Amino acid sequence: MSAFTKPFESFHVVLVEPMYEGNVGGVARVMKNFGFTNLAMVKPCMLDKEARQKAMHGLDILKSAKHYGSFKEILGDFDFIIGTTAKTGEDGNALRTPVYPEGLYNALDRKGRIALVFGREDYGLLNEELAECDMLVTIPANPEYSTLNLTQSVGIILYELSKDDFKFKNKRKKFVKVDGDLKRVLFKYYDEAVDVIYDRTQERRLNKWTFRQLIGRSFVSARESKTMIGFHRKISEKLKGVKQ
Repeated sequence: MSAFTKPFESFHVVLVEPMYEGNVGGVARVMKNFGFTNLAMVKPCMLDKEARQKAMHGLDILKSAKHYGSFKEILGDFDFIIGTTAKTGEDGNALRTPVYPEGLYNALDRKGRIALVFGREDYGLLNEELAECDMLVTIPANPEYSTLNLTQSVGIILYELSKDDFKFKNKRKKFVKVDGDLKRVLFKYYDEAVDVIYDRTQERRLNKWTFRQLIGRSFVSARESKTMIGFHRKISEKLKGVKQ
């Protein structure tokens, strides 16, 4: 599967018996945010005005959603099923041994149709439903209240699956790291300014070393570097003029 050509086409967000139409609309909207288009539901609540309003630009996803009559129906329709759970194996249930969202990257290499299954808002997926899943995932949260809203849960999972793809697509000049040539030019003008300001060799050496350490730790971008080059070049030129 290509990393940047419809990378999420094989993924389907499956909502099992969602209770609130606002949540369903919110899920459609967050799917649109992260580039996922396939929504499916098992016995959903009535979807009316609130669902459409919450969906916003994800209305097309909501309208094209596939409906199933039972959880068992989805089993034969997908090649790989990822279930979500707020509880882990710490409750004594051996079935609940999930990975964290960042561990889902392996699913990107899966062939065929992949279901991301989210349970009911009040009690999630049943044990027998979890047992049918090929992989379980949980979102780490405050143990005093670890159950997230359905839309939030979907958003976090989809973000983890899509973040690398969108980092690539959204790259701009300001995010490009400064290269060695730009750093050398920046250091050249900074050093010239330091040489004009300070007479003592030790002071010069300390200021130059400190500036290099600061730039090294701050991961300066190419655009930021060019701005600082212009600033330090003007400082150097003015200081030279004053000294002359």
